[in-house]
Amino acid sequence: MGIPITKEQLWRYREGLKMKLEFRIKIFVVVVLVLLLSLPFSLVQSVPVEKDYQMKTLYSHSKNYGISSYDFVEKSDDFYLTCLKVIALARSEFPKNSPEFQRLVEEIKSKQFEDGSFPPIITDDYSRAEGEWVYWEKSKAAGTALALLALLEAGESPNSEVVIKGIKFLLANKTNEYWTSTVYIDWERSGIKRIGEFPSLVATAYATALLHRLGYNVTDSWQWLRANLNTKNLTRNYAFDNLFVGFLFPMPYRDFRMPYESLSLPLLYLREEGFKLNNETLEFFSSLFKQSQYLENTTLLFVFYENYSTKYELKFLRFSLINKMWEESKVIRGVANEKIELQLNPEEEIAVLKIEGLRKINPQKSGVFKKLGIINKSMKIYPEFPMNYINFRSYAASQILHFSETNGTYYIIPLPKLDKSWNHDVYSTSIALIWLYLANKTGYKGFNGGIEFLQSSGESLSFDGYAYALIALSLYGGDWEKNKPEINAIVSNKEKNIKYPVYILAIIVIFSIGYFWRKRKQDKGL
Repeated sequence: MGIPITKEQLWRYREGLKMKLEFRIKIFVVVVLVLLLSLPFSLVQSVPVEKDYQMKTLYSHSKNYGISSYDFVEKSDDFYLTCLKVIALARSEFPKNSPEFQRLVEEIKSKQFEDGSFPPIITDDYSRAEGEWVYWEKSKAAGTALALLALLEAGESPNSEVVIKGIKFLLANKTNEYWTSTVYIDWERSGIKRIGEFPSLVATAYATALLHRLGYNVTDSWQWLRANLNTKNLTRNYAFDNLFVGFLFPMPYRDFRMPYESLSLPLLYLREEGFKLNNETLEFFSSLFKQSQYLENTTLLFVFYENYSTKYELKFLRFSLINKMWEESKVIRGVANEKIELQLNPEEEIAVLKIEGLRKINPQKSGVFKKLGIINKSMKIYPEFPMNYINFRSYAASQILHFSETNGTYYIIPLPKLDKSWNHDVYSTSIALIWLYLANKTGYKGFNGGIEFLQSSGESLSFDGYAYALIALSLYGGDWEKNKPEINAIVSNKEKNIKYPVYILAIIVIFSIGYFWRKRKQDKGL
């Protein structure tokens, strides 16, 4: 017979079990939190951030300003963006069987012409561009190779009719060791006028990467690319420095796109195929991107028209979230002659300069600058950029406010936030990160800073910025490599590769017949 249990003992027993259970739950919660906090920041953040960029990519459209808004340009950009969307989404684990993704794939397929080609895309790589002329380069070869790469990313069989027709077009339209683009000049007196066909770095890069992936021999094309992928051919002087926005690097606006930007994606594909740019080119661009990042080493500069001594007071302000007001963070007093120059603190937001008398500063030479030592130039940086570059002049002029009082002249400059971006812009930052990745500079501290900027989900000044951001984040998180499509079958090379073994076999047969014929003749002579 068991010992009787009182109600009090039963209550204490149940309370004990309850306390143990609550204790175990607390331990479990603590362990889970510790594990989450121990994960790399990129892993914790990448999933929601990438999904955000997936949606932005999916619903982005080729809205441009300036001359890029011409129908002549936008039609090409529409098709280019559709292909770019498929690639960026596929490599970031967006569901390929979703209706949204499949609509993009079918849209690409519907654009194929009877000869196997696809609509041309703008390559921005005319090597002879000069002065302030605006050139447009359209290449069907580039559009076709890009479309086929996008379809392969979507899971298209390399032996499908659409791929085989596209490959036949590329093989039939190769000029020597490269592919071409049709170059147009935009002149106010004649409108858009065709100049002619010229070698295209972008078209050749896309086609070379595609054909090598499918098993074709592209040695000649790669050798041509290596010889021509140099700093001179990948940049344009007018895109560096033009009458609208002055000197900027990288250039965030579509109208001033340079070859290195259009080559970002095909160079990623070439890298996957084992091809690599020469170190000199990679070092030049990686150094230029490091020096132009909104990270550190920025200089606040006031340059006066006249050169004489004047007392000044310079106050730096920052906004206090606690007190909800502007507060002084630093005050500097001194005597200025020709200029005032000092390093900028990343936390400062507004500079207020007070000068005795009515002395004037030169607004063009005053502001916040970064020194780009590799090209020996200083670049003025801004708190933000207008979406339409046509408004840039008025925007830049408004960045230094001034007024005079009886006790002196005041100049007020809003300071750019050193947010680790390039131009506070998603597109510029993404292109910079892709080039740093190509140069194997992901260990550079600014690389992680650029990723952090993208993870803050900023705005893009270019219509394709969100797609490139998705690619940059996929490279960083490893999704780009993990989601590379496997090509299980090789496209039939009847028109190209198989003929070489046939030629070799024919030569062997001819030599064999000749050898035995001569030998038989010699035997008869004996």
